[in-house]
Amino acid sequence: MLAEKRVEEFKKKARAMGLKVTPQRVAVYREIVSRNDHPSAEELYERLKDRLEGISLTTVYRTLASLENAGLVKRVPTLKDKVRYDARVEPHSHFICEKCGRIFDLDLLPQVEPNAVKEIGRVNSCSLICYGICRECEGGEV
Repeated sequence: MLAEKRVEEFKKKARAMGLKVTPQRVAVYREIVSRNDHPSAEELYERLKDRLEGISLTTVYRTLASLENAGLVKRVPTLKDKVRYDARVEPHSHFICEKCGRIFDLDLLPQVEPNAVKEIGRVNSCSLICYGICRECEGGEV
């Protein structure tokens, strides 16, 4: 039910920003908010292709780009070339397993000392990414 509430909030925000609320955008967003694994465009397409008639991988990429431009999803940098997405746009950090590639949300906020960057410019956002081996890959449970 939390996912549906977020979808309704998404529709309101999208309309307020002048972004059309299409079935494709709703389906992609609904799929992202219902997951915790930070899916790639390809994973979203595989999940949606049998449920949403006429959706293509190109449509998923374009939808993700428009959602990202509107600030409704964020890209999560990874060690590999695959781009992953997160519907949790409020500030938080990530742990990425170097073995299996899973991405976990961390409720840690990096802090930047203002004097450390004042000669360079102004910081608009900052993220922390921890790389390591998850418990499951080490042989324990996550």
